[in-house]
Amino acid sequence: MLRFHLGFPSPSIADLKMLDNAALAQKSEELCFDVIWHSNERFFREMFVRMASSAMATTRITLGGAVVEPFAVHPVLTAQSIASVDELSGGRTTLAIGAGGSGFQMMGIKRQHSARALREAYTILKPLLSGEEVTFEGELIQAYKARLQFKPVGPVPLWIATRGDLTLETSGEYAEAIMLATYAHPDGIGKALELIHIGAKKAGRSLEKVRILSRVDTCVHVDPKIAYDGTRHMIARILWGSYPDKSFINRAGLNLPKDIEELLVKKDNSLVPQIARLIPDNFVDAFCWAGTPAMVADRIVAIARADGIQEFGFWVLCAQGQTREEAMELIAQDVIPRVQLALNDKVKKESYEQSTL
Repeated sequence: MLRFHLGFPSPSIADLKMLDNAALAQKSEELCFDVIWHSNERFFREMFVRMASSAMATTRITLGGAVVEPFAVHPVLTAQSIASVDELSGGRTTLAIGAGGSGFQMMGIKRQHSARALREAYTILKPLLSGEEVTFEGELIQAYKARLQFKPVGPVPLWIATRGDLTLETSGEYAEAIMLATYAHPDGIGKALELIHIGAKKAGRSLEKVRILSRVDTCVHVDPKIAYDGTRHMIARILWGSYPDKSFINRAGLNLPKDIEELLVKKDNSLVPQIARLIPDNFVDAFCWAGTPAMVADRIVAIARADGIQEFGFWVLCAQGQTREEAMELIAQDVIPRVQLALNDKVKKESYEQSTL
């Protein structure tokens, strides 16, 4: 069965005040998304507080947090936060572990050995969220007789979120769910899946029950040019946050333009708007779902057919002059039904057919 996730990169909700968060969560549930993800980018409004607000305003939808990282926040503290929200929501939360990076310069934190750090964080978080006591002496992270002082509602599904080669490979060795970030084309996803399979083979495990989510920044508009333009700033931020790692760019069959790299090498966040103006269309095609509802639906159907993906995450980017609600409705009412109809998914196929009569 297909599952559809909704997320908002922090800039897309920078103007959303806390008192308005509940209405956004309610709207997501009304539009029948399966999961709403809450971004954890510093220093925007705090993720777990927003998740708690969403929990109080909804009854069905799963509440995701993406991403938590082990460099600025110890996994034991993360376990305390997510278990508290999980209790509040009645066991409806899920959590993605990633390398992060936002705000690290401000805090003087360096991100090193990410693949190892994520694996160690996962090793600590998973048993803690099942109510177990954990002692773990990792290369980067330690925990000594760590335990929560209250009984968790139940295990919280954990994802590893990444686009990096080493983390993709190692996640195949242990993760129960993997969020593939950024790749918007079947070839890029296919190559990422190959790395995950290499890791699984090393560990002698099957990926049959491992959930795979294709999570892509998405801008949908009736005018494809406006939709494309709505993605360029986000792509610039992705490039800035990942540089000097260019493996995901090369995997997409692209080379980083010289004029963009000359700006990226300065590691100056204030240059992101200038970088955005230089982003070519082929980068949009590689790393975003952008265009009309039909165009975006076609992109997703191609991925599902080529790579077997069943879960898709729309990280909403608003086009110029477009509200969040308008963007959400276009995805829910014009993109998802087209995907379900094309893939013969029966969940909403009948409702879509009726709406087109």
